[in-house]
Amino acid sequence: MENNSTWCYDTVVNSTNNSYCAVEGTSMPAGGSQPPTTKYIVVVLYLVTSVFGMCGNSLTIFVLVRHQRVKTVATCFILNLAIADDLFLVSLPFMAYSTYAGRWVFGDLACRLMNAFWGVNLYASIFTMTLMSVDRYLAVVQPLKSIRYRTCRKAFVVCAVIWALGFLFVLPLLLYSAVRRKQCQVIAY
Repeated sequence: MENNSTWCYDTVVNSTNNSYCAVEGTSMPAGGSQPPTTKYIVVVLYLVTSVFGMCGNSLTIFVLVRHQRVKTVATCFILNLAIADDLFLVSLPFMAYSTYAGRWVFGDLACRLMNAFWGVNLYASIFTMTLMSVDRYLAVVQPLKSIRYRTCRKAFVVCAVIWALGFLFVLPLLLYSAVRRKQCQVIAY
């Protein structure tokens, strides 16, 4: 049976068991086939998302950096979010090809990096959006008391902490990702 599903972040392979991919509360074999139409739709969606996302986020980064618009806490967080999203969007063409080909052909290093990019984007995006919410709350509810804490310099420090935490939390993905049975998987020993 041809394996059309190659990218499964919830896949865990035990050294004695088969691999399974959790899909909406159910378990299905990670090598389960999907209809060709679904495969092509997924590939097209990956590629379209990658192209438009990279254009939009890269333009945002360019405008903010080139025209020195990063002067407020909100723009610091927007820049951080755009960088995190671009990091993930870089991995989408690899995921599209592996979905199309039905196997991971890029090797162990690329598998580890793609899993790490996905994980760092996840953490950096969630933490950044949370801090954006806290910043807006402080700006509206405590504008005078919070003004000394809400500086662009402190926002950059907080963004650096976000990235450090993101890389720390993703370290297991770097260590335990590997290509097994022609799939990029997270391996549990």
